[in-house]
Amino acid sequence: MEYLLSIFVSMGFLKNIIWVLIAIAVVGCENTSSKEMELLDFVPENASVVLKISNPTGSETGIQSLRRALSSNSLLSAFDSTKPAAFFSEKALLLKYLNSTSESLLCINTPNDSTTVYTFITREHPNLFAPDSIKDKTIETLTYNKVSIQRVTIDKQVAFTAIKDSVFIASSSQTVLQNILEGKTEQSETFKKIARIQQGEDLNVMLNTSAMPLTDSTKVNFASWMSLNVEVLPNAITATGVTMAGDSVPQLLSVFDGLLPRQNDLAQVVPNEALGAISVTYNDAEVFQKNLQKFRGEVFSDSLVNPLFESINEIGLIRLKTGAAVVLKSIDPILTEESLLKYISEDNSFREVTIYNFNQPEIFTKTFSPFLSEVSPVYAFQLDNFFIFSESIPDAEQIITAYKNNSCLAKMGYFETAIPQLSTASSLLIYKMRGSIPDAISHFFSSRAASEIKNVDLTSYPFAAIQFSYDRNFAHVNLVCQETGNSIQSPGGLTQLFGLALDHKLLSTPHFFSNHKTRGQDVVVQDVNNNLYLISESGKVLWTKKLPDPIIGKIHEVDLLRNGKKQLAFTTKKAFYVLDRNGKPVSPFPINFKDPVTQPLAVFDYDNNRKYRFVVTQGKTILMYDSKAQLVKGFNYKSASSTIVLPPQHIRMGNKDYLLIAEENGKLNILNRVGSTRINVSKKFEFSDIPIAEEANHFVIITKDNTKVSISQTGKITSQKLEVSEAYYFSMTGTTKVTLDDNKLRINGKLVELPFGIYSKPSSFTVNRKTYVSVTETQENKVFIFNKSGILLPGFPVYGTSAIDMGSSSMQGKTIFVVKGSEKEIVLYQIQ
Repeated sequence: MEYLLSIFVSMGFLKNIIWVLIAIAVVGCENTSSKEMELLDFVPENASVVLKISNPTGSETGIQSLRRALSSNSLLSAFDSTKPAAFFSEKALLLKYLNSTSESLLCINTPNDSTTVYTFITREHPNLFAPDSIKDKTIETLTYNKVSIQRVTIDKQVAFTAIKDSVFIASSSQTVLQNILEGKTEQSETFKKIARIQQGEDLNVMLNTSAMPLTDSTKVNFASWMSLNVEVLPNAITATGVTMAGDSVPQLLSVFDGLLPRQNDLAQVVPNEALGAISVTYNDAEVFQKNLQKFRGEVFSDSLVNPLFESINEIGLIRLKTGAAVVLKSIDPILTEESLLKYISEDNSFREVTIYNFNQPEIFTKTFSPFLSEVSPVYAFQLDNFFIFSESIPDAEQIITAYKNNSCLAKMGYFETAIPQLSTASSLLIYKMRGSIPDAISHFFSSRAASEIKNVDLTSYPFAAIQFSYDRNFAHVNLVCQETGNSIQSPGGLTQLFGLALDHKLLSTPHFFSNHKTRGQDVVVQDVNNNLYLISESGKVLWTKKLPDPIIGKIHEVDLLRNGKKQLAFTTKKAFYVLDRNGKPVSPFPINFKDPVTQPLAVFDYDNNRKYRFVVTQGKTILMYDSKAQLVKGFNYKSASSTIVLPPQHIRMGNKDYLLIAEENGKLNILNRVGSTRINVSKKFEFSDIPIAEEANHFVIITKDNTKVSISQTGKITSQKLEVSEAYYFSMTGTTKVTLDDNKLRINGKLVELPFGIYSKPSSFTVNRKTYVSVTETQENKVFIFNKSGILLPGFPVYGTSAIDMGSSSMQGKTIFVVKGSEKEIVLYQIQ
């Protein structure tokens, strides 16, 4: 579908071809709100594709968000140099200059093999199209039926725009635009039903599927319209939705009417080296064959139901490099074998599997066309409850070898990764493997582009699947295509889940933010343009929010409503923010300040009951707020005698709370909850940037000259000069003590000799009841993670350029960590 692929490129951003999978079948969805239905009223007649681009949460427009997702997807990048990719970037230049801030539709018509017409529809607003900033453009005003039409020429490429009922319409065809103004729009009943389907928050695509490539050589009238919610991730494309058949002409989807989907097990016998496969399931052979014959325009007769297929609930076709094979999965292998006897005679055996001559090669295409076509098997053999029919002995031996060696599709890691995106049972399941995706896609493009599409190397995408599960008069659709070629998997089971490049350099190190819906972790990070990002565990940018200033220090995770739904709390030099997980301010935040904030936000939760105290530092001044953004009246400490040099800290020893405030003049204030002095500290210290820690019920300070100072709860002070390097670091996290002295890392006293280098400050984490310690070597860009016994985890070190954050994944509680990669990149790893 050149049109669709082009669509993305069209926006000036994309790299083509979401149709790589969506070629096998695609779709989009629509919402039921009156606003969206009004836009749908302007969809041109005979549209092939209709995309709905939503406006995401955050400060980006829908097009900007889509552009980011598309440009970062490694699959789409492979098609950059093809003609379909260039179509919109070169011939649809107007779309580059449209700045839609509301939902919009992009429609594609293909009047003939050499013509593609786009139409863009959205709500009118003042900044939607600003032609004054465009060079090499001319604008003429035409009148059609009392409506003004602008003929816009940009770099010799022409487009036409008009406004009707506060709706902006832009099209590359004057005829299409005039037809829309006359009310000649898409009015089919199936389209209207598809348009009413509730949609997700991602890219939604509606696709006319009256000519879908079932195989590389077979196109069928499959259904009328499909609707998919498409999610574009850095290393994958997934989609879910529905497809509907019309009533006017026979469509293949209707052959599943009256049948129940059964479990798809074909992957158990598909060799990993296969090019693709098709699995079809049914629960009633007679109903299925009757429906197929009706679709083919044949007269049904009970005598035509071959006993061979009565004990079968799944048929399959495996495409190999040298031929094809038909697979029957039997629910009663003895009965199937008895029905097969009259068609076979023994030939030879291979690896203890008997291979028979098969004398009815046409029976499958005659019975199951168009699902099985252009296949003529002359050999048969059995693998457990699978009966397989091949065109040659080498093909038979390849399938037997793969099955015996556990190298079939079902045993592959990439299949196990993708399978959670699919249902266990479906009516129709299509696999594309070993980089054969372009062969399927090329059918959707004009002949001038098909050869380019087929030559694209997609070997790093070994697997793609789309399935249809029939349910009354429609089918549920699932689609997945996931890259494995660029993932990093070490012998120790360490896997890179994604590497995502943002538009600008990172300002902060990435940190996790709990997702109460997935029970996993999202990633939050800020770039040098002060854009704050929330990124899903799969690498999708959920939203961006433009902040006026950089965030100071770390972002805290809080639960203001105490209901398990988390928020982000942080300060900039001018404000204190609390954002919900959609990037929206939580009322009554933010709090804006006249005087600058000078230290990172401190968050105290004295009794672990989520009754937070938020401490903001402004030079010498301390401001303590509650969860309602009110100053805490009972806190009496307002100002230090000199500038505060460390973020205020809360340490609990026994049943007592201690608040620690370190000053530039060397004074350490140890206060109680109300801000009164709890311990008088007689000495002054030259504070380093190492936070004050608790060790053995003492407060521990590491001074700039590497003196270790211990202060008891009675105020007694002891000092010890440490014989360490200037790069010394000390931390206590719970009972885990970590020190780093050049390349000497000690974890609870256990020495670990690191390779010589320059290291980040060590960090300690407790995830899934296990304690980990991490450091990053910043010259060779290597991340090391040790357990609490000082043993380096298998597969480490791995690539990373910053300190890390660790958490628990939504995927069966796996441990994950996030780290900065290149200057614009975020990398997420999973530890097996």
